[in-house]
Amino acid sequence: MKKLVVLILATILTLGAAFTFSACGKSEQKDDPMLEGVTFNERTGEMYKDTKEGKTRLKISYSTGWGNNWIRYLSRDFLMEEIGSKYYIVLDGDSELTSGVSSKLEAGINLSDIYMPLASNWYSYAALGYLENLDGLYNMQVPGEEVTILEKIQGTWKDYGKAVQNGQTNYYIFPWNDNVTGIVYNKTFFDQYGWEIPETVTELKTLCQKIVEDTNGKIAPFVYPGTVTGGYWDFVGTNWWLQVTGKERMDAFMKFESPDVFKYDNKSDLSYGKLVALETFEDIIVKNRKEFTLSGSGSKTHLTAQLSFVQGQAAMIPTGSWVENESMKDMKYEARMMPTPIIEGESMKDENGDYMRFNYSGQPDFMMIPAKAPNKEGAKLFLAYLSKDEVLKKYTNLTGAARPFDYDIDACETSDFIKSCLEVWSNSTTWFESSNSKLWTANKVRKFNSGNPYTQLLANSDTMSAIGWCANEYSSVVKSWDTWLEQIS
Repeated sequence: MKKLVVLILATILTLGAAFTFSACGKSEQKDDPMLEGVTFNERTGEMYKDTKEGKTRLKISYSTGWGNNWIRYLSRDFLMEEIGSKYYIVLDGDSELTSGVSSKLEAGINLSDIYMPLASNWYSYAALGYLENLDGLYNMQVPGEEVTILEKIQGTWKDYGKAVQNGQTNYYIFPWNDNVTGIVYNKTFFDQYGWEIPETVTELKTLCQKIVEDTNGKIAPFVYPGTVTGGYWDFVGTNWWLQVTGKERMDAFMKFESPDVFKYDNKSDLSYGKLVALETFEDIIVKNRKEFTLSGSGSKTHLTAQLSFVQGQAAMIPTGSWVENESMKDMKYEARMMPTPIIEGESMKDENGDYMRFNYSGQPDFMMIPAKAPNKEGAKLFLAYLSKDEVLKKYTNLTGAARPFDYDIDACETSDFIKSCLEVWSNSTTWFESSNSKLWTANKVRKFNSGNPYTQLLANSDTMSAIGWCANEYSSVVKSWDTWLEQIS
């Protein structure tokens, strides 16, 4: 008995000593070959090469939606290069950063040097003087390359990061991700049953009927997260809207120059594509909800809906390229992203007569440097470093996400699922919702201005139609427009 007591006490002391030691710092570093050459303390977030003595701190706060490894590995690479030799890094992963960054900037104390939120109303931060002017960064030459960062940036991002402060227009945020959204499907089931990828919405509706018939209802065509506003259906719906309206006219809609941007009656109206998209959603999903969607979808979160898809309860799910990182690591089936099916007869065509492809990237993810950041020089160098070809490729390899820069995306080593997402991205024009309208920044207008149409149509299918929803939205906007203008003047 005495021997047993002694053994128990010895074990407790050993565990206690181990705990005390693990809380002291360096022992927190994991044996990760990707962090070779640096010391990293996971508890404090500190990372340095050789020593941090005599070096300047660079603190980076980032949303953890894309995990931790990418920022750790790229930070390590930065410190190992001459460009990062003067610095040590502190990494601050913050799952609540997107909602909390405004209060941090407003307080203006204990600021990080770089913030990486997943979307935010950054125009107000710029207007209030909270953000650093990044014109010099955009015009900086990419380290080791012969182009400037601005020359390397693609698409909407060439202009998106600009805002007005004190009557001057400058860049205030830096591009992070281009997400890919649409319909993810179970490739294993498609191969097993001989289902073909639908090219058109007519074929998509026929496919849904075939899935029900071929599986006797055991596999639902779709599952969706009903507890999330809109159920992620806008990742399909706005892709349809873009097909009908096109990028340039969508940008014109987002200027909100008059209430007439919400008109929907004629094909020339900027919200006509919205109506067509909602009618397509109504025809395929709303009218066939019991047959075409998994029972209980209305009460699922985005994670439980993804779990149902991963478990093979549904053949398709509306979502984005991030789903692999969130939920598909242990999926026993193969999954792919399909190009959003075309709305025949309504969608735009190119000069060759082919239907144009679009990718709705949602609200943009970006990086920013506070105007009062203690190490703005180091922050700009780090963001410039992230724009190098090999760093962009490594980022995509680590996250599966594309960044809106000119680099060889086909050379990236990713999973087959991510390859399918990047193929959609490469063959599409990417668009995300943004506006510098004062009505937008004051939260008076939004892309959908009478609540979420997908949620409302699903909940009120007996009493509400897509055209009725659009009519109500337009009427409501017209009634409120003058009042909104007075409130922001």
